[in-house]
Amino acid sequence: MSLGGFALRGTLALAVTALLAACAGQSTATLPAAPATSVIPEAKLRACKGQQTTKQYATVTGTLLTSGGSFCIPKFGGYGGSVKYPGANPSVQLTLTSSTTNYDGMPELGNGTAIFYMQLAISGGTSFAGKIRSGGGLSSKQIAVGQTYTVFGQAKIYGFPFNFTPCYVVAVKSRYGGTLGGIGTLLKGQRVPAAATGVIEVYEGQQASESC
Repeated sequence: MSLGGFALRGTLALAVTALLAACAGQSTATLPAAPATSVIPEAKLRACKGQQTTKQYATVTGTLLTSGGSFCIPKFGGYGGSVKYPGANPSVQLTLTSSTTNYDGMPELGNGTAIFYMQLAISGGTSFAGKIRSGGGLSSKQIAVGQTYTVFGQAKIYGFPFNFTPCYVVAVKSRYGGTLGGIGTLLKGQRVPAAATGVIEVYEGQQASESC
């Protein structure tokens, strides 16, 4: 569906959401396979560069590049990480805000209570490319490895709300605990006709039929 009439998986899925800005390159060197008994060392999540944190939320603003990349998810309440996003043409500014409570009267899009909220604000109209690099994800020691979670989203354009098609993802192990990848795929091939706001919410359990 189009984001002029906004909708996920075909037109827009702002999302995150996350939705913005720190990313590491990948090595092309071939490494020996790790033994099956190896354990991924634990690491602490880092705050995003330029992140501002309050008692209710954390926020950061960055630029979505025409070449695509990785956007840092503001660290808050034990959650953080990064979201891979497809190229945005033209390049625009994105503000991403993380929270673990519905402090801002956000719509409850799934069943139960969301464990994480990502609000986003995009500065102007843009179109996202149809390809995205793999990697990144929302991470936390509070995300249970092997468990299924569902991602819901809603965007507002010209003041009108449009719900995204929800998708589910199974948490995998990472050095930061459990990680939910694939959230940025919601942006593939999407078109945002004007400045917009939105929210991405993560719920426990499988509440959708499509995988992220």
